[in-house]
Amino acid sequence: MNICNFTGFLTHDLKLEVVDGVSFVRFELVVYSYRKTKVGDKSKTPTYLYFEAWHTGAETIAKLAKKGNKITVFASAKNVSKDDASIVFRVNEFDFACLESD
Repeated sequence: MNICNFTGFLTHDLKLEVVDGVSFVRFELVVYSYRKTKVGDKSKTPTYLYFEAWHTGAETIAKLAKKGNKITVFASAKNVSKDDASIVFRVNEFDFACLESD
């Protein structure tokens, strides 16, 4: 099965939408890769990934998530459409690393 897991940081605040009566949210995560060079210098490389969540998962993410929050996402990769080979990840499960309490 096509399951990926990522831990990253939300790049924007989210807006919940409704599509055909079903809650929906799109979001972007920045995921960092860390490497050490031969001389010992550390570098951090960002990768930006796009996600979509539906139904109660979308509602929960939109309610709790804010720009900069760290989240772990278990998702399935899929093409945007038949004519667009871009990849979007559909959220299956998620977990927030730490949320501020109000």
